[in-house]
Amino acid sequence: MKKIIALLLCAVMATASFAACGNNGDESKPEDSSSAPAVSETVSDVSDEESKPEEINYLEKIYTGNDYNGKTFTFLTSGVNATATSEIVYNEDLTDSENFPETINEAIKRRNDAVYDLLGVEIKEIYFHDPRRYGGDTLAKIRNSASAGDNSFQAVSVCLYDCGTLATENYLFDLTTLENLHGLEYPWWDEGFSNTVRIAGKQYFMLGDMGINYKNSTPCVYYNQSLFEKLGLENPQQLAIDGKWTIDKAIELSTSYHDDINGTDGIQWDDCYGWCGQNDDMPSMLYGAGVRIVSSDSEGYPYLTLWSETANNAVEKVLELMLNSDYYVSGNDWFGKTGNYEWPMQALEANFIAGHVLFYSGGISTAINLSAMEDSFGILPVPKLTEEQDDYYSLLNTWTTNAYAITTNNTAEQAEFAAAVLEAMGYYSWEGNVDSLAVAYYERVLKMQKLKADETSTALLDLIFAQRGCELGSVFRIGNITGSKSVNDILGTLINEKKTGAFRSTYEAYESILEADVEAVVEYFKS
Repeated sequence: MKKIIALLLCAVMATASFAACGNNGDESKPEDSSSAPAVSETVSDVSDEESKPEEINYLEKIYTGNDYNGKTFTFLTSGVNATATSEIVYNEDLTDSENFPETINEAIKRRNDAVYDLLGVEIKEIYFHDPRRYGGDTLAKIRNSASAGDNSFQAVSVCLYDCGTLATENYLFDLTTLENLHGLEYPWWDEGFSNTVRIAGKQYFMLGDMGINYKNSTPCVYYNQSLFEKLGLENPQQLAIDGKWTIDKAIELSTSYHDDINGTDGIQWDDCYGWCGQNDDMPSMLYGAGVRIVSSDSEGYPYLTLWSETANNAVEKVLELMLNSDYYVSGNDWFGKTGNYEWPMQALEANFIAGHVLFYSGGISTAINLSAMEDSFGILPVPKLTEEQDDYYSLLNTWTTNAYAITTNNTAEQAEFAAAVLEAMGYYSWEGNVDSLAVAYYERVLKMQKLKADETSTALLDLIFAQRGCELGSVFRIGNITGSKSVNDILGTLINEKKTGAFRSTYEAYESILEADVEAVVEYFKS
């Protein structure tokens, strides 16, 4: 990641400032090496000018034969909207916009053209509208296709909840067993994500540079830099870089500012205050604190780790932030109460854009909506629990995030075909290729920030993306298998009922159900 940030920083600093948020034109780039036969990556850092680091020619390592010449590779992609912009195939008749600039669309086309030139394979996509998002028609379609031996699609992009369900029902290939995916060891696959979803060495779904939607789902915290400077508050950027951006610091800063400006008693959504977010802040910040519903034992199987003194401390601190209604406004409290805004988070986002809020909990994609903001704003990682914690952790939302998998409606031979195409798509999307999808994507993210293009602002993106993963306990619906409440539902009860000091007793009330659900998942993978 640091390599691509450095590459893009040079390009941006040479031609434009971050204040030009709406500019989606091409920036200066290093000499194009697309005509070279392959791209190499440095394996070791250069510590001496005379040393020659070892290089890996990845194009020599992936499948490049002609066994699949003339074939079509089809993705089945599921989404909650009636129509969707694709990250898999080129979007015809798409109007260039900040939401999906033509530079991204063209990068997708270049990627797919390169795969065709390499393997002779045409890439297509079937978009499947599923209003239920998970547990609905998508599962039925995949199950029915597998039962009927219908291989009209070779790979799927479905939400993480459905990935977990399909894995436990034996509808997904173990990707680590496919020769043409090389154990998912190459740099275009998201290693942090893979580390969080492998069970006893097996992995059934993956993410990587061939996609951008999951990157958009990465949580972060936005702050109003102009307002911070006006109020003379401590610079949160530097706190994050120094490893001092903690939940305690978030509480301290967010409780330093509020103002009742709408004439109604009490702080409302359209007043001035320290933080706006929603109940999702709880699981996001617990993950950021290093708390996990399940962890892996010495054999790689999950076991329940939700309760600990650290978890209890984290829950209480997040509740301290979220239950202080003078400084924190939750979108969950404002359904149907925000006038012309369809969704409460749209109203809170608008209030942040208006310059009335210090912090806003969102995702990376939120930067696009904030690009018209007059005040300068910046991006921070989700805060740590303590300064002693080594890393910042970013939780991918289980509902919004799609992952990629190869389904058992394919034979083993067809699965290897799918693996070869996915590996090629990953390679040509990778940051090591100058005009790749990854480069185009990060260029857009950098441009959205109204910040000076310096090492600090780019290092923050490193912090956000470096330790990105998902909560396996959510993916496998721990709490919902034999019970009726997920862990997020249980935590939501503490928020909605404004209960402090009750996490341990609440956990103990559900512990046997949670343990039984984890054991059910373990038994499946051991069988």
